[in-house]
Amino acid sequence: MEEKELLQLDLENFSKYVEKRRLHLNLSKQQFAEMSKVSTGEITKIINLNKKGVSLQSFYNIAINSGDTIANARKYVYSHRTFELKIPVLRNRTQFGNYLAKNIEVEGKNTFEIIQAKTNISESRLTEIYYKNGAPDPYEFLLIEKAVGKKPGEMMKDYIEKHPVVKKTKDEL
Repeated sequence: MEEKELLQLDLENFSKYVEKRRLHLNLSKQQFAEMSKVSTGEITKIINLNKKGVSLQSFYNIAINSGDTIANARKYVYSHRTFELKIPVLRNRTQFGNYLAKNIEVEGKNTFEIIQAKTNISESRLTEIYYKNGAPDPYEFLLIEKAVGKKPGEMMKDYIEKHPVVKKTKDEL
């Protein structure tokens, strides 16, 4: 399956997951939004498939604040994807790259190359996430979590708590 098709399936499954959680809790969209700390508009867009992708914040907040676990949400939303990690084959580095590996990276663990090799996230996509303005999709974040030996949602929780999304008012724009 092509990545575009996988992303569409991610979105469709997330939509079904959100609606299933809402109905399971017998809540209106507004009540569910309040509980999950995701706006009613965002909940409506997710359910109606009016999104380009699954947002990390929405994925985390909906799963955790609706009483589910990241592991269960991952199984439901990403059932069509694999979380099997690859065995890394590292490429040679420059002299400076070797210096960084010896002195900066923690005992050669959790390097860009290892995460890229284990997760099979493309180098350009990982570069975008690491060094440019890109933000990881929940699927990518979950893969990276697994690659660095964290439990599903452990690193995500820490990241979300340390970097909350702050909405700007019209006056601030």
